[in-house]
Amino acid sequence: MNKNPKVTVLMSVYNGEKYVKTAINSILCQTYSNFSFIIIDDGSTDGSRDIINSYQDDRILFLQNEGNRGLVYSLNRGLDAC
Repeated sequence: MNKNPKVTVLMSVYNGEKYVKTAINSILCQTYSNFSFIIIDDGSTDGSRDIINSYQDDRILFLQNEGNRGLVYSLNRGLDAC
């Protein structure tokens, strides 16, 4: 992960297999590159984790909840990681 990012992008995913690749690509393809990208999987039961794990970008920090804890919990966990 970027050592001194100016911006952190925070995203929570729950069973978002259909859209998660598009969302991640949208962030990673920005012209501004001095950012970290925290993605929290909120206990997905679809292929979301596999899609997220397929990215080899050092700006991404991937966190996984043990089960579905909800958006507020996941975003607060991401804020703690910031």
